[in-house]
Amino acid sequence: MEKQNMSVGFADLTNFRLLVDTVGSEKTVEYLQEAFKVAGDKIINYGGKIHKYIGDTILFTFDDPNNAVSAAKEIAGYIKEVGSITLRFNIGIATGEVLIVKIGHPSYLVDDILGETVNRAAILSREAGKSESGVAFCEETMKWEKDKGCRM
Repeated sequence: MEKQNMSVGFADLTNFRLLVDTVGSEKTVEYLQEAFKVAGDKIINYGGKIHKYIGDTILFTFDDPNNAVSAAKEIAGYIKEVGSITLRFNIGIATGEVLIVKIGHPSYLVDDILGETVNRAAILSREAGKSESGVAFCEETMKWEKDKGCRM
């Protein structure tokens, strides 16, 4: 177990359940894969790391909050119209301490990140859906932005 400060992001694809109900599971996988590819490219291009996929959500991290904010804004620009359904990401970014752990059953241990910063990022991704931008940042990320010159 290791403690580290980083920016954690959750990118949650909107209208996933409606998409499944409308086009079926097989076609939904195609749309999901396309969205994950677009978002993943942004994360990697800005120096981030994809930790895992949780259903229609991507958990990712950055060492540099500035890059996390830039990637989040670009990911939020993804919009896909499928008939009357609009797919886009709601993204929450929280900056702070996380625990880097190996966790699970002894027969199946996985690398993961845990802690309040991860929880805040998940909550912020839900709050992001209430904003036009589709992005929400925690106070620590916003403070870093002011102090270090991150552009909004």
